[in-house]
Amino acid sequence: MKKIFFLIVFVLLSLPACNDSGTEPKPSSGDSGTRTGAVCNDGTTSSATGSGACSHHGGVKYWLYK
Repeated sequence: MKKIFFLIVFVLLSLPACNDSGTEPKPSSGDSGTRTGAVCNDGTTSSATGSGACSHHGGVKYWLYK
């Protein structure tokens, strides 16, 4: 039983940490800064530009800018 417990702990500690800092990257100096959509944490894209974007896809991984 202890071996299974330690195996589960090892596997859980080996998983990558979630990066849910809520910060968005700033547009580069050549960008106008207009948000045009988002890439969701599950890899899908969304044209939503505000609150609730990617809400059913694990949240926003990063924002897209024009």
